Amino acid sequence: MIQSLIVIALVVVALLFWLNRLFPVHAARLKAQLGIARQTAPGGAPKKGCAGCDGCKGGGCH
Repeated sequence: MIQSLIVIALVVVALLFWLNRLFPVHAARLKAQLGIARQTAPGGAPKKGCAGCDGCKGGGCH
């Protein structure tokens, strides 16, 4: 009996792993519906990039 439960648990874990690998969009939707979606941190300060750099002259970055 315990062997059957272990096999079922392993099959479920493998199924979830391959669902996530093969169908990431559907897996993300399923995780969101179950409430176990990965929480993303809100974006901090905007990135500076070339627009705020004094070393960029003539449109090229250094």
